[in-house]
Amino acid sequence: RCLYSKNIDNLFFAGRNISTTHAALSSTRVMATCAILGQAVGTAASIAVQQDCSPRDVYLNHILLLKQTLMDDDCYLPWNTRDVGDISKDALLAASEGDPLPLRNGTDRPVGKTDNGWAGSLGSFVEYRFDQPTQINRCRFVFDSDLERDSCTGHEKYKTLPMLCNRFYNMEPFGFPQTMVKDFDLVYLDEDGEWKLLKQVRNNYQRLCFVKVQVTTKAIRFIPRETWGYEKAHVFAWDVR
Repeated sequence: RCLYSKNIDNLFFAGRNISTTHAALSSTRVMATCAILGQAVGTAASIAVQQDCSPRDVYLNHILLLKQTLMDDDCYLPWNTRDVGDISKDALLAASEGDPLPLRNGTDRPVGKTDNGWAGSLGSFVEYRFDQPTQINRCRFVFDSDLERDSCTGHEKYKTLPMLCNRFYNMEPFGFPQTMVKDFDLVYLDEDGEWKLLKQVRNNYQRLCFVKVQVTTKAIRFIPRETWGYEKAHVFAWDVR
C-alpha cells in the first residue's frame, strides 16, 4: 500500500519516493531495495492492466496473485510460501540420492538453519512420476547462486574483493558462482517405458531458470551434469507445470 497514491486513482510509484516516514526511508532508500520495489510495482501494474482494475484494487482483490507472481519470479517474500502447482504436488517425487522433497516446499533459498534444497552428485537424478500420462509444458528451477558468499569467486585477481564490489569497465570477468548448475538434462518416459532425451541445457548461468518443454509422459527426470566448479549439484526448486 505504500507503493500507490492515496489520492490519485491510477498512480504507482517506487524507489525513493516510496510512502514512508523519514526513519523508514533510511533503509528503504538503498539501491537493492529500490530495485525490488520496482519489481513489485511493475508486476502490480501488469496485474492491474490484466484485471482492468486500479492500483488500490490490486491490493484489495488480487494481493495473493501479486505475491505468487513475484515468488514465481524468485522474489523473496518472508513468511510466504510459493504455490508449486497441482501437477508437482500430486506427483511422486524421488531421487537417486538425497532428499528431494524440499524442491517443492515453496521456499527457494536457505532460511535460518533450514537449507530448503536438494544436493546430489553430478549424474544423479530427481524424478517426478505421475499416475497417468500428464502434459508438461514448463520446468522451473532455482539453482544455488551462493548468496552468502563474501567475495568475488572465479577469478584469482579479484577473489579478495567483496561480493558487492563495483565492477570497473576494464575488469576481466570473474566467473559465476561455483555452486550454480551449468549443464543439465531433462529426460522423459515414453509410451514403451524407455527413457528419452527431452532437453539438454548447457552453459546455464541463471539462478532462476525456466525451461519450456512439450511432452505427455508418466515420468520426467532432471539430471545435473556439471556446475561452475562445485563437486555437487545443489538445487532449491524444481517443479513442473
